[in-house]
Amino acid sequence: MKTVLIATTNNDKFDAVSKVFRNTIFPESEFIIKQMTKEMNVPDEKEEGVNVQRARAKALNAFNHLKEYDFDFIVGLDDALFVKQRFEPNIKEYINKILFENYLEDGEEFGFNRAYCIVDKNEQFYETNITIPYIYHPLKEGFKLEDHTYPLSKVSFAIGYDKPICELNEKDEIEYYLRYVKEGLFALNI
Repeated sequence: MKTVLIATTNNDKFDAVSKVFRNTIFPESEFIIKQMTKEMNVPDEKEEGVNVQRARAKALNAFNHLKEYDFDFIVGLDDALFVKQRFEPNIKEYINKILFENYLEDGEEFGFNRAYCIVDKNEQFYETNITIPYIYHPLKEGFKLEDHTYPLSKVSFAIGYDKPICELNEKDEIEYYLRYVKEGLFALNI
């Protein structure tokens, strides 16, 4: 079995991406997918550039600090926001605006653009970025931000569904993601 490290400590992001990978380029029958942990002691580096550049930096940072683990592939991820007809390179700047400041109107369409940078043992890179569209619906009362989660999943409704992506059953969630990412991931030819 080959091993894949997803270089994120964000549990929600790891969960979503690993499900997509198991159904596309890293099937469970051939690959073990692991999440980066704090115990691996990969230092945080200052994020610069657009999401594709940041994903590459995350993959390289993990690659350079985790050689003793002997991973076959290391995946760096980073997201941008497609909102109001433009790309915003840093979602973190918009989380509070979207969740608590009515930045989007109820029913407004927006998208997450996720950059994937995969580096193999030979330091060969495979990169793509893919936008997944959603419909915004405001938070229900009683929501609290939690560390290592993806809070926008609470207000991001899959198009054609009546609940946020975080509340879909696993089958519907995977099918929705795959509708948009499958072609782009297979085009990497890993």
